Amino acid sequence: MLTGVPRAAADVDHDGQIWTAVLSSGNPGADSSKLRVWFDAHLRRSSGGIVHIARPAVGWSFSPSLSVWAGYAWVPVIPDEAATVHEHRAWQQIIFKRNVGSLSLQSRTRFESRFSGAGDDVGFRVREFVRASWQKHPSSRRGFVVWDEVFIGLNEPDWGARKGFDQNRLFVGPFFKVGKRMRLEMGYLFLFAERGDTDTVGHVFATNLFLSL
Repeated sequence: MLTGVPRAAADVDHDGQIWTAVLSSGNPGADSSKLRVWFDAHLRRSSGGIVHIARPAVGWSFSPSLSVWAGYAWVPVIPDEAATVHEHRAWQQIIFKRNVGSLSLQSRTRFESRFSGAGDDVGFRVREFVRASWQKHPSSRRGFVVWDEVFIGLNEPDWGARKGFDQNRLFVGPFFKVGKRMRLEMGYLFLFAERGDTDTVGHVFATNLFLSL
């Protein structure tokens, strides 16, 4: 490191996990409408417990390449050997999309205001997500996707969220189109979460079903 005291090497806890999700978005009305709706639901199982996420939102599409969104998330964290902690989030995001040959590229920047039942402070966090998917031809029913998302905490609320780098998620795997409005992605997600004395490395089997409205 160029400044400050180098961070001591932390212990690493390796954990096998299973994540599943259903994600839907699209235009709820006339084809000419710019209004968009969004909902995703998640179930995540680790060695320590279960996390659920329910996340609705509304958005506005300025063009096929640019949209903005605002929404809410309810995140109950259910440890195996402790009481459930409920987190509520208000969030906003902007999405850019672009096609380059056989590649479909996406960038998503999300800002979260986090309210936890474990404390009184509001935690603020930025998440930056980039995604590339490839298919041989637009009519192909299958392809390959890779994405990465980094999480940065902006403050240190009293319930324990970290300031600075929080975690990174990297996913690789194939996707399969099912009908005209469904896409299934299955693959490996590598999770690294910086947690002080003991960091977490998650080896995750992830399944995501996308529905287009």
